[in-house]
Amino acid sequence: MSDRKQKNIFITWHYTTHGIAYFKHILSAFYSEEVSIDNLNTKDISQDDMNVVFDEYNRGFLFDKVYYLTAPQETFDNISARRFNYKDQILRKDDFIKKSGTLKIWKAIREWNLEDIEKEIVRVKEKFTKEEYKLWESQIWRDIQHYKISDQLLWFKKHSNSHPNYKSKEFFEIKKFNIKNLRDASEISKELHPFIYELKKEFPDANFIINAVLGSNETQVVWQIFSELNLLPRNSKLIRTYDNKRSNKNKRFKNFNIEEIPSKIISEVVSNIKLYGEKPKSKVRRLAELKMQQYIRSGFTILILGERGIGKTRLAEKYSSNKKVVSINCASFTNNLIAESILFGHKKGAFTDAKEDKKGVFEEADNGILFLDEIHHLDKEIQAKLMKAMQTDDENRFTIRRLGENKEKKVSLTIILASNVSIQELHKKLLPDFYDRITQLVIEIPPLRESPEDLHDEFKKIWIQMKFELFYPFETIVQKDEKLIKWIKNLNLFGNYRDLQKIAIYYKTFLDFNNALKDLLGINNPFEFTIQEYNKYISFNEKNQGIESFFSKEKSTKEMENCFKAQLAEWAIKIFSGAPNAAKHFKSLGDKTTKETLYKWRKLCKKYQE
Repeated sequence: MSDRKQKNIFITWHYTTHGIAYFKHILSAFYSEEVSIDNLNTKDISQDDMNVVFDEYNRGFLFDKVYYLTAPQETFDNISARRFNYKDQILRKDDFIKKSGTLKIWKAIREWNLEDIEKEIVRVKEKFTKEEYKLWESQIWRDIQHYKISDQLLWFKKHSNSHPNYKSKEFFEIKKFNIKNLRDASEISKELHPFIYELKKEFPDANFIINAVLGSNETQVVWQIFSELNLLPRNSKLIRTYDNKRSNKNKRFKNFNIEEIPSKIISEVVSNIKLYGEKPKSKVRRLAELKMQQYIRSGFTILILGERGIGKTRLAEKYSSNKKVVSINCASFTNNLIAESILFGHKKGAFTDAKEDKKGVFEEADNGILFLDEIHHLDKEIQAKLMKAMQTDDENRFTIRRLGENKEKKVSLTIILASNVSIQELHKKLLPDFYDRITQLVIEIPPLRESPEDLHDEFKKIWIQMKFELFYPFETIVQKDEKLIKWIKNLNLFGNYRDLQKIAIYYKTFLDFNNALKDLLGINNPFEFTIQEYNKYISFNEKNQGIESFFSKEKSTKEMENCFKAQLAEWAIKIFSGAPNAAKHFKSLGDKTTKETLYKWRKLCKKYQE
């Protein structure tokens, strides 16, 4: 093996439908530099061309180690019978064989029915001329996928034109796993994990190229899960190899493609799952989404208002129409100089730490969307400069100028601003002109407690986004816990999605506990643990926000009393599944509150009016 410090290692499963010659051609693609470690993407690689690479090339890229993963023959036969069903394909469909003059040899092999490649080789040597044998030997790869795995490996190491390095155990190692079912991802992972663990220890700094799509669908799933959970060596890249069905339509062997695939594909998919459903059940949430859908098309500046953790950024991203979204939190501006630099950029030397020219977020978001969160933290000096920049020209473009530069630049983008304070408080914090400019199109996202009918679906999305679904399917475990779902629907959730995340973490954590830990805690189910942890660690402000949110210097005592009664009515109607049931409950306690009273109370505060 090479003595260089950083080694390159290739790993693949055996693939029953393509066979080991296909694997040899992948190695040939690296050797011929059709593809490289640094660029793992290429298309239309000819198998016929790759078959002669090791004969015609004197030098090229070689892996320091190749691991070929297999299971018992019957395990592969159970997932595909193609090696039995397609044995005569070479006689019927391979025009190359027909034209080469070796068809009589292949017909003889079918008649002999030896089912052993070594015996076939001996028989062909006996029955045909040396020239005929040599020609046939160079063509074995065209039918190798129909042989047993052991025969394929024997051919690869003894009779194929593979590079001499790959015929040595030092460079080419077969790893046979005692897997009985290649449709069982759990069994595959249990067998594969110790092997990967040892590789990580043996080659901590090596580059690993893993062909993730060979084997079975389930072996592919295991590679992706291992990658997602950081169980693979740190310098691992996943590739897929597949036939280009549009190439060589009339030929038996199609050209193939090699592509790098995301190592964190689960995270990538999850990140594309929107926090809101396509059709929220509650009217207030549907209204917010429909507004965003319409407003963002206009190109005008949009202001989003909503409590912390309600998903203002996600709402903007959902309707971005695949445009890039550049986000910045205005609370991160430590001073006005930094704020101006981050927003508009700066020229080298503009201030002490300006070591080089730098774009601001306005330039970065050109032709996209700029999302400015927590704008109530903006200093009035910066508000004034933003106001100037946001004055558009005839083509609706903004004009900016980097710090330390005289030249102005035009950018075209949509600006979305957001704040978690009330519109009244925002009015006090912003310059009048700036406030008027940004409140032309306003969207108010309702807190989760005002749309309880959406909470089940939103909690499910949180569960999936946090990747807990991989281990504990929501529908078969979480959804069946009716007490949990009912409890969530009755919470105030002043942290909104952040509170749902806490709940999901507490619940999943208990599911991971072993029996000894559960015994020490004295808790028997995840719901009890979740309630305990949530109530114990919810912040003081959150505990009191349910009352304090009604208090304001701007309200009379009567207004505050009315809003308190409205929340009481809303809570009772929700808890007892309707005003009639709530009134019945209170009556059993000697109370005279009627359902009519509850409906009247609920209308006393604007936020609870139907």
